[in-house]
Amino acid sequence: MNLVLTLGVAAFALGALWAVQSIVLTALGEPLALPLRYTTQNPVMRLTGQAVIQLSWLIILVGTPLALGISPLEALHRAFPVPVPWRQIVISVAITFIPSCVLFAIYLKAGWLQIVPRFDAATRRAKLFRRFLTPLPLATFEEAVFRGTLLQQLLVVLPQSQAWAVVAVLFSSLAFALVHFVKPPRGKPVGQGIYGFFTAGCLFGLAYLVGGRNLWLPIAMHATAIALIEVTKLYAVYTGPRCLIGLPEVPHGGLVGTVAVLAIAASLLALL
Repeated sequence: MNLVLTLGVAAFALGALWAVQSIVLTALGEPLALPLRYTTQNPVMRLTGQAVIQLSWLIILVGTPLALGISPLEALHRAFPVPVPWRQIVISVAITFIPSCVLFAIYLKAGWLQIVPRFDAATRRAKLFRRFLTPLPLATFEEAVFRGTLLQQLLVVLPQSQAWAVVAVLFSSLAFALVHFVKPPRGKPVGQGIYGFFTAGCLFGLAYLVGGRNLWLPIAMHATAIALIEVTKLYAVYTGPRCLIGLPEVPHGGLVGTVAVLAIAASLLALL
């Protein structure tokens, strides 16, 4: 029943998003579309789309505990227990940061990545500033939904064993990956993108389990990964074979990156 209620809240959030999107599209004289599948570049619709996505996350994060008979404040305490595990957080950030830097160094040494700064210096500084501000809130929302809500409810509902915990991590990671492609990017391979987000989701799910089923570690790792990827995109161009080096959005989505993800996972298990 818990899982049914959780999915019901998610469906309600999606319905609310679709309703607001449809109202704005109608007001703008644009054709209606499935959730987030509109094609207009109208800035009003783009801003509305970004706003309703955040609203949907809030509906899930507040509505799910209420539907389960839990105070949202109590759910918040469960997700972020105190004292804050600073040592584990520092280790998890290092575990993410160091192998990722090694990965980029390998790409650069092999000639698969070239340093070609984008934009002029002033624009680049402004974008760099914003890209250091957004990873933490973005990672917090996504981890709260996919690990703190979906994965946690799967762990509650499924039999209590390591095998079923793996199933829960895989399922929640697949959902995490697919949600990023509700609106497929133009001219980019969707399958490889889904694979990259799926492997990242598995890594964050492992951090959720290793850290004691709270959000401190997955948020720290997720925010670090976003910051590294977004900053790198301002300065680097990927020129190597996609099957080896992935995509700019998921540089771990290729064969070499998969090895790096496995190394991070092994380090997580060994050090925490």
